[in-house]
Amino acid sequence: MSLNDEYRKFWKSLKKEQREALSACGFDPEQPQDDGVPKPHRYFWTDGSGEEGDSEGRRTDGYDINYRQAVVFLQSREEVIDVIHEVMTRDEVLDVLSKVLSVMTDCNDPGVRLQGTCIKLALGMPGQPTMTSLAEENGITRAAVSLRVKTIQRKLGLPPSVYMKSEHACKKLSKARRNK
Repeated sequence: MSLNDEYRKFWKSLKKEQREALSACGFDPEQPQDDGVPKPHRYFWTDGSGEEGDSEGRRTDGYDINYRQAVVFLQSREEVIDVIHEVMTRDEVLDVLSKVLSVMTDCNDPGVRLQGTCIKLALGMPGQPTMTSLAEENGITRAAVSLRVKTIQRKLGLPPSVYMKSEHACKKLSKARRNK
């Protein structure tokens, strides 16, 4: 019995799912010498006979990506994309942002902590200190904290948070100060 006959016998003994999986990886039921990895994705070497060498017939060798690993990578990437398209509630988004911002608010540098807390104020995250207490804690004016929060709010294109005055109130206050 020849190698081809044995291979065909082996191929027929496989379950349909097994044959499909092998076919998906590049195995060919008619070619037992083919290991399932397409030629561009495996180690290659030529003796320079010109058959598979470069255009000059020189010896070439090297590696390319592994086909099976590429398939796994692409499948995992599709799973990540599916997760990205998942809709999150406002509370879930705030939870993720809170975890990210905790890196700033837990920092030893007071300026970084202040900025992290101002971002949380602009986002309207619950449980934040008042702007007055934050200003006293950092040795600055309440207006300086308010300006930071307002700048962040505008840069992020957010509506005023629960910690902030409305746009109407800010304009009214600004007008009153100018008229003094």
